[in-house]
Amino acid sequence: MRWVFALLLWLGHASLATAQDYCPDVDPPPVNGTLKVGVGFVPPFVMGSQRNHEGLNIDLWKMIAACLDLDLMPYPFEEIGDKETLIKALIKEEIDVAIANIPISLAHEKDVDFTVPYFQAKFGVVVPDDNLTTNILQLLKRIFQSNILLIIGGLFGFMLVVATSYWWIERRNGNEFFTEGPLGGLYRSVIWATLLIFQGEGDPFELKSRYGQIFVLFLMFIGVTIISSFTAIITSSLTLQGLQPSISSIDDLKTHRVAVVADQEAQRWVQEQDIPLITYESFPRAQAALNAGELEGLLHDKEALQYMVNKKYLTNLKFAPLTIDTQNYAIALPQGSALREPINLVLLSILDSAAWQDLLKKFFGALD
Repeated sequence: MRWVFALLLWLGHASLATAQDYCPDVDPPPVNGTLKVGVGFVPPFVMGSQRNHEGLNIDLWKMIAACLDLDLMPYPFEEIGDKETLIKALIKEEIDVAIANIPISLAHEKDVDFTVPYFQAKFGVVVPDDNLTTNILQLLKRIFQSNILLIIGGLFGFMLVVATSYWWIERRNGNEFFTEGPLGGLYRSVIWATLLIFQGEGDPFELKSRYGQIFVLFLMFIGVTIISSFTAIITSSLTLQGLQPSISSIDDLKTHRVAVVADQEAQRWVQEQDIPLITYESFPRAQAALNAGELEGLLHDKEALQYMVNKKYLTNLKFAPLTIDTQNYAIALPQGSALREPINLVLLSILDSAAWQDLLKKFFGALD
């Protein structure tokens, strides 16, 4: 019996020690009545159902509450709405804490208090992840929209002029090579001119015209140059880079149809950059627009997009090589809240712990 009691005591001490790994020595703050914690649905920071909230912010708050003994009393999570609605609820003191991904900003700092930042977020852009068929169609589109067909047509026309000219001149001079065969020797002349121009192969002494012989030497010299230049043009026009996302800079966002999903900060940033504002109320609607080709990209918190793409909430999408702006997320409190200082002390300790790194890996995997 004694060993069972000793085992339970040891487990209790081990659990306490684990909690104290990131819990500093801080006096619990005074709380009058029930603590009201406001949240806003923003995966992966806050998600789940109204009765069972989960996410990065939820787990972070539970760690803070445990360190400050705030979990000794019930504190229901109240789903208020978006960030702006949470700020208004704090101003009216309808809630005591807001733990949605609220960025620190001068506009909000005038009305509420913020803790130290716990997460540095960035805007990212996802674009359709085209399959092989789409890439082939895109390649053909690039061919028809470029000067490649014009160059090919020009080379082919030049070859026909050379072939016809030699055929006409050599026939008059009695050259049997240019008089025998299909089409009265014209077929042979075309093959001969093709090898001469595109491969630099030709024997001047097959010709009877002295000027024709000299011109063959000229064509043999420039034939290699023509093919080398043509290859370089094809390579530069159809490089694999051309099949990569066409959105790679802020300027590209101004010329492509890129939307944001019900996010005040993203909308504000888009308007500041003079980018045409396209908004959708939900991610499923934005996904449908991307699938239908009505949109070319979706701009949102990069970490949230990464989570939704990894979890297949958003499908057939990939990240454009573009990371935009940064914003610091913090816990928001009513002005003058007695919770601010103790939360800051606990938060700084948590952010410096292995437990926080484990929490980040849980929701994001390896962050860029």
